[in-house]
Amino acid sequence: MSLKTFFLDLLFPKKCYGCNQPDIWLCRNCLKKLQPYQGEIPRALKNNRDLIIAGEYKDKLLNDLIIAFKFGFNKELVIPLFIFLKSALDKKIVIDNLTDKSWGDVLIVPIPLHKKRLKWRGFDQSELLAREISNYYGWPISLKLIKNKKTGIQAELKEDARLSNQKDSFKWTSEDINQTILLIDDIITSGATINEAELVLQSAGAKRIIKVALAKG
Repeated sequence: MSLKTFFLDLLFPKKCYGCNQPDIWLCRNCLKKLQPYQGEIPRALKNNRDLIIAGEYKDKLLNDLIIAFKFGFNKELVIPLFIFLKSALDKKIVIDNLTDKSWGDVLIVPIPLHKKRLKWRGFDQSELLAREISNYYGWPISLKLIKNKKTGIQAELKEDARLSNQKDSFKWTSEDINQTILLIDDIITSGATINEAELVLQSAGAKRIIKVALAKG
């Protein structure tokens, strides 16, 4: 254990966000209590096919976990959050296999942060989540989707402003792609961000785009 880790553990002891059980960020019992996605389609989402959302942001425990992950800089929470997301991923894979919609030639692409926000936060939460998915399923990951325009924080904008806020904010910086894309975000609220990213990936030749998020906001 490093000296830094020792003092962090001393100042901020690890305990379950749900029940305060020591030495774990989310215990098995509290993981089971997370509210699954209820099926309400994000209002502005242009394409609601191939949509995987694990839970509901209004679920207080999931809300607390995501906030601590993104803004509390607790990167270790990516593990329990991935475990929660994995159930939704596995369910979609099984259904698609039964309907002959195979997941062959998958490329994982996280929704990126603008470089200024990335510098401030020190990590991209969608990228961390995407790497856990890549490590588990063995699919490659690409960081060639970039945020080329600094935008306002979506949660602070009214719905009509969210669409214009994200317009032309993404760019694909590699060769054309002829693959199934697993597009990863932490939260889908109106759908404006993932709409714009999907348009860019479609223009780059993606043959199928599966949109994935931890929570519906």
